[in-house]
Amino acid sequence: MPARPPVYPLCLVVGALLAVVAGVLHPDLAGDGAAQLTTIAQCAGWRAIHWTFLFSFPLALTGLVGLARVHAGISGENEVRAAVIVGTFAYGAWTVTVAFMGGAGWFLAHSFTVAEAGMTATRAVFLFDMIHPFALVTQRAAGFALGLSTCLFGWGLSEGKVLPRWLGTGGLAAGVVAMGLALAFREDTKADQAAFVLPVLWQVVTATVMLRSLGMRG
Repeated sequence: MPARPPVYPLCLVVGALLAVVAGVLHPDLAGDGAAQLTTIAQCAGWRAIHWTFLFSFPLALTGLVGLARVHAGISGENEVRAAVIVGTFAYGAWTVTVAFMGGAGWFLAHSFTVAEAGMTATRAVFLFDMIHPFALVTQRAAGFALGLSTCLFGWGLSEGKVLPRWLGTGGLAAGVVAMGLALAFREDTKADQAAFVLPVLWQVVTATVMLRSLGMRG
């Protein structure tokens, strides 16, 4: 039997993988508000994709808490504690964006496509154009915060030396790239959205290493 139950790394790997799957399946939104609403309405799995995101977030965050527990009482403890706090903010902000797009975005897209040309369709586009920038700004803040959290985790792992040092270095690198993308690119660009990619992939790798480590102790 493993020295510790594998609940936390399992939560991390499942949560991160669900986010990866949802991100891959998410359609590209391009053009003006009307074009984006049309794309949303034509995506049969739109709500399922966003619910997958939303369910993945608490799983991943639970796994990150488990990663912090591994460093309790040793070097790197303060860094991973800060990482969990910043990560909680990141996932909270990301939730706002995803919940808007999965809920209000879907409703507005449905209203736009079923309405006859006129005031109802016009209002749907107007509301989307007014609120969508708020969701994108929140997304950009979330990307930066997730990058910072990943940097802090990498720092803590490097100090604690419980897990391989390359994981700590990888976390620092992934976090720096994520923060750079969030800082350098507008929130309505693909480059800004890419800020989430490396931190989430780092979570998958870290959870896998943790599971293998538990298996070797069994």
